[in-house]
Amino acid sequence: MGIGTTVNRHRTTHMVDFEQTARTNYQRLYAFALQLTRNPSDAEDLTQHAFYRLAVHIQNLKEENKVKSWLYSTLYRKFIDQRRRTVKFPSVQFEETTNHVEENTKRQERLDHQTVKEMLLSLEEHLRIPLSLFYIEHYSYKEISKLLEIPVGTVMSRLHRGKAELYRKLSETPNQKTGSTDTPTR
Repeated sequence: MGIGTTVNRHRTTHMVDFEQTARTNYQRLYAFALQLTRNPSDAEDLTQHAFYRLAVHIQNLKEENKVKSWLYSTLYRKFIDQRRRTVKFPSVQFEETTNHVEENTKRQERLDHQTVKEMLLSLEEHLRIPLSLFYIEHYSYKEISKLLEIPVGTVMSRLHRGKAELYRKLSETPNQKTGSTDTPTR
């Protein structure tokens, strides 16, 4: 039995509409996966896995307003599982060489948004994930606490330390217009 059959079988008796849920949540879930993995291919795999799990377990979800949290939790748990496997069984990745002069020129032309995004992605995972969930996905402290399975106080602490680290990194980044390393305004 395929995913489509599973979804159609449950759609008639269940109030959660799989297709509508996918249309509503796919882009944000993918963006969250990309924040976690820093790799578009891995982010796509995690997102597809989360929706596959939704298709299989849709009959267990009684309330439509809990589907989003369920998807994020499922994706995050899969990410953690894969990360644990990678630590146990590391693989070697080879990078292609490119023309770095051309890339640096293009990088200097990017907007500040790109710089902030890069700095966010450079943060350690335990700081980056709560920041992304809070500021990009607009989750509350309590929701982040449940999703990451850590106390609310730890969420608040990580947000504070993450913001401080991000601010420090941004203040060290040369200002693109003037070339100076002025501290950004708050």
